[in-house]
Amino acid sequence: MKKILFIFVIFCLNCSFAQEAVRAGIKYNEASAKIEAFKNVQRKIEKTFYKDYLKDKDYKENLDLIEKKIYIVKNKRTICPFYFKKTLLAYAIVYVDMPNRVFYYNILGNLVKFDITENNDFPRKTFGYSRYGNLINVAFEADKDEQFIYDKNGKLIAHWSGNIMIDEKTKFFKITRMQNE
Repeated sequence: MKKILFIFVIFCLNCSFAQEAVRAGIKYNEASAKIEAFKNVQRKIEKTFYKDYLKDKDYKENLDLIEKKIYIVKNKRTICPFYFKKTLLAYAIVYVDMPNRVFYYNILGNLVKFDITENNDFPRKTFGYSRYGNLINVAFEADKDEQFIYDKNGKLIAHWSGNIMIDEKTKFFKITRMQNE
């Protein structure tokens, strides 16, 4: 279950990653990205901030749309399903009126996690919170091709370069993913 959850968290973060990135003359590595990622981090979010999203009110409709491979509900939301083999594990929703938030639900429509992206420009940070409002992880996107993901204690979880996750210890590529253009 922990492996599935780890893979789920990695794929939930719909961003790009790498080894060293240059943005306006600034280079980031694991340590410098970590410093930036944890500046002004909010470790707990009040429930009033997300209480209306604890249950996906449209979960039956969303599951039906996922089955039909319809992922965009015009002027309302975008749905992103997550599968293990051919079994739906969970899905994410981004609402049109809240593009900097992503809500992740299990197949029963219960909130599992939510992300808040700080801004639209690079470098940017995305904070992942549990359904109880506790910080789970922090992602630091140096640019469109590089992202570092840390757990709540600052331990590196993943380092992506484009669509490839780099294992920091062995430098072997471990996972690839689809990349947004």
